[in-house]
Amino acid sequence: MKRQLNISDIIPFAINSEYIAVHGNFAIIRNVEGIRERLVATTGIGDLLYIPLGRVLLVTEGSAYLRLNMQPCRVSKRMALVIPENFYMEVLELSADYNARIVTFGGIPVPFKRWTKVNVEELDMPRIEGYFSLLWQVTNSPTCQPSTLDALLSALLSDLHSLADQADASSPIEAPAAAEQLMQRFFDLMSESDSSMRSVGAYADRLCVTPNHLSSVVRQQSGQTVMQLINAHTVLQAKVMLRHSGQPIAVISDQLGFENPPSFTRFFKRETGLTPREFQKGQSGAI
Repeated sequence: MKRQLNISDIIPFAINSEYIAVHGNFAIIRNVEGIRERLVATTGIGDLLYIPLGRVLLVTEGSAYLRLNMQPCRVSKRMALVIPENFYMEVLELSADYNARIVTFGGIPVPFKRWTKVNVEELDMPRIEGYFSLLWQVTNSPTCQPSTLDALLSALLSDLHSLADQADASSPIEAPAAAEQLMQRFFDLMSESDSSMRSVGAYADRLCVTPNHLSSVVRQQSGQTVMQLINAHTVLQAKVMLRHSGQPIAVISDQLGFENPPSFTRFFKRETGLTPREFQKGQSGAI
């Protein structure tokens, strides 16, 4: 990660822009294609970003391959992607014709427990795109009111939630296999849990399975061990805190559940090849 991505990072793009508008803790990109080169240069393909804000992305052309909280996600034309606040995102690949509309916001309840893809049928696209058009017009209005933006955003999120529910109710596709469900629950738990929970047994207990069963399923589904994934997630948390929290290494070590700073330093050096202090000094590097 080059930095935590906030609304303040988007403001320079919005000045005299026909593609981006910002109002308070809300931002809208009405056409990614128009700012693609600048956006990629700022965020970087393959960089890990910590984004504390909610986001709704509507793909209008092409496709994108992302990782959200370490989970792969591919979105394509006529798909909406809803992401709650506080998530890690890696942009791994964008097709040559990729284009999307994006709204970024804070403080609005999201009716999804985790990031969710919603297929938008062709008949529904004009209505969903209409929300983005209205949000664009209101944001650019000299009389723009936060309450109006909140109401429009809530309506968009509610509409997408209804579309997702309808798709679930009418889909003939069987529920994910037990192994896939367990893998998803493991990823969700890892994203939500106290950062000090870093053992196979602790996760197995919370997931109500044996450590051996969890290890077998995770290896089968991901090609990695439970501890490899747990350690990778801990490293991501550590990097964000080291780069952006402004807290001493000893405090970060304690918050991540290590016995002492030397233990944290050994772990971080083993996983990244750098000590925490060396990583902090490399401000130009990406997480």
